[in-house]
Amino acid sequence: MLLAEEIQLFPDHTIVYQLVIFLVVAVVLNLCVFKPILKIIHLRKSRTEGDRKKIEDLKHKSEKLLKEYEEKFQKAKVEALQIKETIRREGDEQGHRIVQEAKQASLSEIEKIRQEIGAASQKASEDLELKAKDLAKNLAEKILGRPDNKTN
Repeated sequence: MLLAEEIQLFPDHTIVYQLVIFLVVAVVLNLCVFKPILKIIHLRKSRTEGDRKKIEDLKHKSEKLLKEYEEKFQKAKVEALQIKETIRREGDEQGHRIVQEAKQASLSEIEKIRQEIGAASQKASEDLELKAKDLAKNLAEKILGRPDNKTN
């Protein structure tokens, strides 16, 4: 029975001391360790969430700016193509106009040369006719041996 007397199933008066020591240690640990660590964890969490939000905002802004840039680039590309097409069309029109003017000038020059050739041909024909008459008169005088008294 000696053993049975040493083992106590019910708490004795030391339980109060143990409870007080436990509560003092819990309060001291709470004030000195747990609260500062929880504060640091909460601060890190809030900073991380804030940084994530900033990152998301920057990501959205950069996507928006990229989209705006691409739209402006497309507009500029379309405008450049329109300007290029306009310049090409104007060049074609100007080239066509120059060709037409050159063709008209050459036709006008050809007509002028034809008129000059016609006038020269007419004059040469008249000169030949006069020379033919003169030659015929001279031949007739030589053949007949007398001068012609008729004057045409």
